[in-house]
Amino acid sequence: MADALLSASLQLLFDRFASPEFINFLGRQNPSDELLSELKRKLLVVHKVLDDAEVKQFSNPNVKNWLVHVKDAVYDAEDLLDEIATDALRCKMEAADSQIGGTHKAWKWNKFSAWVKAPFATQSMESRVNGMIEKLVSIAQEKVGLGLKEGGGEKLSPRSSISTSLEDESLVFGRDEIQKEMADWLLSDNATGDNMEVMSIVGMGGSGKTTLARLLYNDDRVKEHFHLKAWVCVSTEFLLIKVTKSFLEEIGSKTDSDNLNKLQLELKDQLSNKRFLLVLDDVWDLKPRDWEGWDMEPSDGEGWDRLRTPLLAAAQGSKIVVTSRNESVATTMRAVQTRHLGQLSPQHCWRLFEKLAFEDRDSNAFLELEPIGRQIVDKCQGLPLAVKALGRLLHSKVEKREWENVLNSEIWHLRSGPEILPSLRLSYHHLSLPLKHCFAYCSIFPRNHEFDKEKLILLWMAEGLLHPQLSDRRRMEELGESYFDELLAKSFFQKSIRKKGSCFVMHDLIHELAQHVSGDFCARVEDDDKVPKVSEKTRHFLYFKTDYDQMVAFKKFEAITKAQSLHTFLDVKPSQYEPSYILSKRVLQDILPKMRCLRVLSLREYKIIDLPKSIGNLKHLRYLDLSFTMIQKLPESVCCLCNLQTMILRRCSCLNELPSRMGKLINLRHLDIFGCDSLKEMSNHGIGRLKSLQRLTYFIVGQKSGLRIGELRELSEIRGALYISDMKNVVSVNDALQANMKDKSYLDELILDWDDRCTDGVIQSGSTIHDILNKLLPHPNLKQLSIRNYPGKISKLAWRSFSLESCVP
Repeated sequence: MADALLSASLQLLFDRFASPEFINFLGRQNPSDELLSELKRKLLVVHKVLDDAEVKQFSNPNVKNWLVHVKDAVYDAEDLLDEIATDALRCKMEAADSQIGGTHKAWKWNKFSAWVKAPFATQSMESRVNGMIEKLVSIAQEKVGLGLKEGGGEKLSPRSSISTSLEDESLVFGRDEIQKEMADWLLSDNATGDNMEVMSIVGMGGSGKTTLARLLYNDDRVKEHFHLKAWVCVSTEFLLIKVTKSFLEEIGSKTDSDNLNKLQLELKDQLSNKRFLLVLDDVWDLKPRDWEGWDMEPSDGEGWDRLRTPLLAAAQGSKIVVTSRNESVATTMRAVQTRHLGQLSPQHCWRLFEKLAFEDRDSNAFLELEPIGRQIVDKCQGLPLAVKALGRLLHSKVEKREWENVLNSEIWHLRSGPEILPSLRLSYHHLSLPLKHCFAYCSIFPRNHEFDKEKLILLWMAEGLLHPQLSDRRRMEELGESYFDELLAKSFFQKSIRKKGSCFVMHDLIHELAQHVSGDFCARVEDDDKVPKVSEKTRHFLYFKTDYDQMVAFKKFEAITKAQSLHTFLDVKPSQYEPSYILSKRVLQDILPKMRCLRVLSLREYKIIDLPKSIGNLKHLRYLDLSFTMIQKLPESVCCLCNLQTMILRRCSCLNELPSRMGKLINLRHLDIFGCDSLKEMSNHGIGRLKSLQRLTYFIVGQKSGLRIGELRELSEIRGALYISDMKNVVSVNDALQANMKDKSYLDELILDWDDRCTDGVIQSGSTIHDILNKLLPHPNLKQLSIRNYPGKISKLAWRSFSLESCVP
């Protein structure tokens, strides 16, 4: 990645050089102090010119290319230091096991050594450091020819993060008249006499097309008028099957079929004699890219005719609103009206900017900053997206000098392609260094991809992007949430319209900005017929799965073998269905073992029943997602992944056993085993040792040699929802007390299930079962409590602090 992202990365490297783990480990490796000092000096030489390079990269492609080489070197240094930290942790765990002795000592690291190669077995520490120094010397020499100066570029004043707030979707100026006219049209009878009519909103990117459509879609009168409503984001490729399925999903009809004829028959049946509103957002063209029934390449008109045929069964008064940058789309769809969104007037731009930048400021500040603000607004080309971005940026700046720096920035005059607005570059430029990291990582997602907030924060954490300062006592997850909320508040993210909850998207222009600043380190497969462009520098790989391509061949992933230092292997898919995909065994056997630097691995929804033992070699791995697979058992080598933070096994319905040494995963923070119905018992494998655990979705109380409920005692940090099953195996009051439920103050939801199945386990007598339940009294912070299959009567007195309306006996 480019610019200030490097500055943050280099600072982290300097911090690691000073860490006790690094110093102690090097003492055993015996590299000279001079060698290490030289490595740090070369990194500092590069670091001093990054501010100047940040600005010049937009106008000088050679500078941008130089930054790519720098980042590649920094990635290599990060990988090396992470290996050192991992080996130091391994040695610490080995020493602890040696003190325990017995079977632990026998198992401990002799198996580890067999599964995980020593990090420096093939190359000495000294030679690796020397190689890094040579690379940095070459890079540092190139800065002279590029004219990069120490201390150059624009300086950013330090500031604190703004308070979080969701975007006000009704924050629209200058569109009142067109909004009213379009709402009236939606509520009117069709003037043409047809059952269905189309209106288009046409304008350039960032002009507010989607915002206007969103306001109409969520209008209370509109909601009451139509029987069915659907919002479908089409984007750059018109996929007829995908659009049809999305329409069906939106109106509550789910199907796994990819047969267009069946889908259209189902859609026709669902729409029959019902008045619907359909918004087709961000349509670039109407040529179907995913249907093979054409003798020759179809035209836009043929694609639209195919889509509209089942819609004709709807009741009179049905409407379609389409947003597009291309007026020919409106022509093809035979829109009865086309609304052109031009630039906002200077007056309306100023009102929008004023609302965002001056909210809650005193009048004296307004008088001083208003003249500068008006000049900045004039540079935004009348685009609401640009005005919003700069308004939110300047709201956090209180000094006149800071506003003048934005007004007079060189970035307004630099060229970086017509798709990157200078105003958006400025907004990015003024983000804090950690936010730049987190934003640039999002370039891995496809255009218009709807991403989950919590999952993205876990990915940021796995990639090492969340580092609280020593004085900051927040958890990494809390820090990530504050970063996310700030990017949302600054309009880099937007709430998803289609999906409820914590789903978000990036505007097209914001997505293009993310791709620009992330450089050449991301590779994607978004088209089934294309081989991804992968180089040795690629660190992040994303595969976009489709519902109608459920056989994933080896050739689609073969190219990533070029990326020897890959950090991310991730997949996403467009629909909410959970189909199973067949993955070539060669991917697991031939490709996975070569991904030695992997931090993120997602194999969700693939029909895999086991993992190779070599997964234990992925010593850098922090995030492992195997949800919705057919995995039956995890290899014991998984327990060697001492850096693992997140393991997702959700709805692995065939999983019948967890590894026996789970307690070795001392950095595990999130363990999701909800819906693993074949898992009947959790062996005594030390889950109680996982004191960093923040999320445990499911816990099975064992009998005899199984996991007792007392294992939960030390897990005071767990939060969210916890389901405890087989409560019938809690054998005594003391057993219940050991769980220490009253101290789990972060839990939001608790489910206690006695299970009505017969068992050979201990039978709780009627005289003690009441006492057992009362000793499980949770913390008052709990928001929802469910008690299932309880064989006794619940005492309302003992549980009076909880709403029995949320207690399900």
